[in-house]
Amino acid sequence: MRRAMTALATLVLASAAGCSGGRSPAKSPSHFAGERTTAGAPAPGFAPSAREESADGKEAAREPADAPPAPPATEMDEARGAPTGSPAKMAEKGADGGRSKTPVVVETDRSVRAGEWDDNANYREFQSYLGSENQLGFEHLDLSHRRFLVVRDAQGKAVPNCKVKVEDGAQHATTLTTTASGRAILFPRAEGLTGQSLSATASCLEHTAAATFDLQNDDGFVDLKLDASRSLPQRTVDVAFILDTTGSMSEEIESVKQTIRKVASELGHDGTLVRVALVEYRDKGDAYVTRVHDFSSKLDEFSQQIAAIEADGGGDIPEHADEGIRVAVEQLGWNGGASARLAFLVGDAPPHLDYSDDPGYGRSIKRAAGKGIQLYTIAASGMDDLGQVVWRQVAQYTGATNMFVLRGGAGPQSTGAGDPKSSCGGTQKNFSSGNLDALIVDKIQMTFTLLDADPLRIAGLDKDENAKPCGERLVLAR
Repeated sequence: MRRAMTALATLVLASAAGCSGGRSPAKSPSHFAGERTTAGAPAPGFAPSAREESADGKEAAREPADAPPAPPATEMDEARGAPTGSPAKMAEKGADGGRSKTPVVVETDRSVRAGEWDDNANYREFQSYLGSENQLGFEHLDLSHRRFLVVRDAQGKAVPNCKVKVEDGAQHATTLTTTASGRAILFPRAEGLTGQSLSATASCLEHTAAATFDLQNDDGFVDLKLDASRSLPQRTVDVAFILDTTGSMSEEIESVKQTIRKVASELGHDGTLVRVALVEYRDKGDAYVTRVHDFSSKLDEFSQQIAAIEADGGGDIPEHADEGIRVAVEQLGWNGGASARLAFLVGDAPPHLDYSDDPGYGRSIKRAAGKGIQLYTIAASGMDDLGQVVWRQVAQYTGATNMFVLRGGAGPQSTGAGDPKSSCGGTQKNFSSGNLDALIVDKIQMTFTLLDADPLRIAGLDKDENAKPCGERLVLAR
């Protein structure tokens, strides 16, 4: 059955200040000139957990008694929480996970807020979380022996877009690309590297820097310092959206449209060259599986081009998110010299993991890391447990973060699992909010801050941030 669409709700981010340590049918989108389409049968869906709101405004969880516990909150510079569904989205999907015929009417005047997880800042906790969700059947990537590959110039400044080749003694090799922070994250076992000793070679600025390192410890960094000074060209950034455009995604589609308009108005006037792209994805049996709008620097024209996109299609709960990710990484015309390459995966349903012709999202995120593409994920309200795991995997592997809807804000009144109820200095009540467009613009602007930040100041290195005393926690660059 298809999920009934309801009124739009506002998606906002609740972030901590200071040290804290069945879809309904809609019109089919019109076809656009120059777009590329891949055509593609539904399988049984996963029923997402649901929450109800009591008369006093607090949430009452309606989840299976045997559901695994969410990991503890990360209390750094942002409020962290566990995903829950907004009133509007829970009405769309119905308590049975999208199979209801009759829409449920729910008031939506309360703001829909979002929390954020940085699973690299809490690397050990994330691995424990994956173990607790092992029964869900996601792709199991070996995240052991993580290494931050740090490329610095002669003055110790971050060097973005540097290729780093890593080899083992059996001549297996992988190549990663540093992001704006001057870092690339290596998961050697997931990349197929064997043995206890590896070599890394950074090649950029017409120089090379090499180092040999062992994997005796489960976490660490490799410092690759070039005997040359960086020269940064014009500030440039590629921003791609990978967007579920099936029937329940109307509010997120409108938010992405608004975001692109805001990116055009706020970043285009200061000399920054911004290019935007969009990959729409649905599922096999829909009007299309993916539809591509490649990068354009003419953001006003791009906004007009995508204005007619509407939510439609779907049927079962999972969608072909794997294909959306693959197409974005492999088919978009990414600028290899950009200061940053960011993608935002936005969806409210898990990927199909039962398609025999699907190579899987694991391969795509490895290729993204190879290109220095950071895949931020936004789990729209109603996302089920499998989807939450996958979204967090995608973000963590590519050095990005996962965001998700959290009703009731991020204050102590919330009952969402993982919601921080206390922090350094007592109960944390000081939170600021921003719309989805502000959240994404902030992520884009943060990349330029990272260009001048200390590349060796790494959150979560050797010890999870939420396991450190307040005074020792790193505040993420903004």
